[in-house]
Amino acid sequence: MDRRSRDRNAHSHRRQPGKDASDNGREGLVASGSHADVWLFGEAREEYEALLDRTDETSRRSAAQLPRYFERFSNGQPLGEKMFKSLGRAKDGAGNTVQIHEFKSYQFRIYGVIKQYKGRKAYVGTACDPSKKQDKADPKKIKKAAEKSEEVG
Repeated sequence: MDRRSRDRNAHSHRRQPGKDASDNGREGLVASGSHADVWLFGEAREEYEALLDRTDETSRRSAAQLPRYFERFSNGQPLGEKMFKSLGRAKDGAGNTVQIHEFKSYQFRIYGVIKQYKGRKAYVGTACDPSKKQDKADPKKIKKAAEKSEEVG
């Protein structure tokens, strides 16, 4: 697949205006495969959509990579730690302990959990760090991802 095709494919995952009105316009299915779905909500969805519109080189690379990572995850294909990583456990909004995972590309991170959603296994991204500057994930972002994950589904 050439670069232009990848970029067009990356942009095709954007939520269309007027769709998903019942969710306040802040949820979106970004990948669906034989293994699982990938959903983004709230901050994660907003930052991902903003990433797709950026024109700087790093953002363009991330905008091309992340949809491929989402597709690989949704089809049960292996992802290395440079693409998808477990970050440990945190308490969700109901006090349950959940495992937090991140999709990552360069300095862009999407934080979320793997859970059943709409009857299927799904990665549910609920928090984002669009320009992570340090190696370690921000504990506030991990906590936010956990807490917001309980609100989904």
